[in-house]
Amino acid sequence: MTKLTPPGIVCVCVAALQACDGEDPSNTQGGETRSADQVAVTSEAIRYRKDVAPVTSVQSALPGVWIPPYEDCRDPKPGETGQGPGGKVCTNVMISACTEPGKYYPDYASCEVVRTQRPFWAAPPASVPREDDPRLGDPAFMTELQWMTQQLEASACTCCHDSQVLDGRVGQWDIHRGPIWLDTLSDTGLALFVGLADSSALGAYPAEQNHGFDRERTGVPTTDTERMQRFLRAEMQRRGISEEQARAVPPFGGPIYTNLSMPSVECAGQGVDSSGRVQLAAAKARYLYVMQEGTKNPGVAPNMDLPEGTLWRIDVLASAAPLAGELAYGSTPEGSFQVQPAAERAPAMERGKRYKLYALTDVGLPSINCNFTFGESLGSATPSMAAAAAGSGGAPWGYPGELGAGGAAGSPAGSCDAAGEFGKSCKDGQGSSDCPCAPASYCAVMPGQTEGYCTATGCKEDPSVCPSGWSCFDLSAFSPELKPICLKP
Repeated sequence: MTKLTPPGIVCVCVAALQACDGEDPSNTQGGETRSADQVAVTSEAIRYRKDVAPVTSVQSALPGVWIPPYEDCRDPKPGETGQGPGGKVCTNVMISACTEPGKYYPDYASCEVVRTQRPFWAAPPASVPREDDPRLGDPAFMTELQWMTQQLEASACTCCHDSQVLDGRVGQWDIHRGPIWLDTLSDTGLALFVGLADSSALGAYPAEQNHGFDRERTGVPTTDTERMQRFLRAEMQRRGISEEQARAVPPFGGPIYTNLSMPSVECAGQGVDSSGRVQLAAAKARYLYVMQEGTKNPGVAPNMDLPEGTLWRIDVLASAAPLAGELAYGSTPEGSFQVQPAAERAPAMERGKRYKLYALTDVGLPSINCNFTFGESLGSATPSMAAAAAGSGGAPWGYPGELGAGGAAGSPAGSCDAAGEFGKSCKDGQGSSDCPCAPASYCAVMPGQTEGYCTATGCKEDPSVCPSGWSCFDLSAFSPELKPICLKP
């Protein structure tokens, strides 16, 4: 834990220069007057979220693609009743979601889909529960542990942390590894659970949309925050963990957290050009945003993926290929649909105004984060930016020889101080000279940045390649061709 039928390309009318074929060149659209400094979108059909059927199975999606959340309404299991329409049980299929209290999440949602939404790899328990633990004779403790277990059973946490779900494989803590499964949770995991370590980057539903489960003040969803925190703080005290120590645990989310605060760069060969076409250069995009300059970077669904200041956003279905090259601003090319605005056309862009273009190859994998002035030249992409956007689908970390962030692997193990190389600063595009020492021979660089740090890959197969305190981040969960890397604490 410290770890669709395409509508075709929409014609964009540059009011100051020309009128679209067959249109009145009076700079009006839908009754709205456009100034000569604005670009208007034609009346051709736009596909909105409501117009498309969501992808609801891994088999229907492209390999390795993040499947967005959707609502699954099922008949209740024998002996149970449902609170949804027609007596059904309606559950959000999302890693941060819960089903109705007292029910078991895997009975009412697809864990296979949920596991596309967060990297998963099996990890041993932090500690093995004891059969002779004296707490087994404490009725009050066991009552609270049973309640907490029932709370977690109703959550999508079960998809990765219940050995009954995935042939016994779990990501460290396991709600069915007894007799007191809480011992399988690490100290940093406990800090997250109680809500003292920041996990907000992982996203959350409001309680009223999540069957009463809330995680605004705790790291795990619960219908009774005070009760949950009281139980977990007692566990902190038993382990000798102070509140100060728990608050000192770095925020959870890895690259997802880092991406939220990553500054935008000046666009080079990317942005919306003066004719109203979005230029992606070598990047690929499953999620594409045009935003007001200064808008926060998008995070994960359900509550962080549409920041205030988003003017236009389109998504690509998990079953369709990502966007590439160029497309008309305000259009919905094949396989895509418009999320923002939800039921009207994209707002006109104004010449001389600053905007932000943000694109993700997939959730958590930004490929563009840059600012541009509409109406001015976008310039051309630098070689390192183009290589980073093209390689491995624009992944959040650069790999030497794959994203142009370095060369071949470094020197053989034992020929230098590998331990001292981990975390050493390295720069994109400087060959392997910055990370010469195996196994820390890979320069991990976030997109839009030129500096990263030396680390290793292959940690999923051999966790020992990572230094103590580092975690293994399995990027193959996002895209099959990517490698697991050691992530700084």
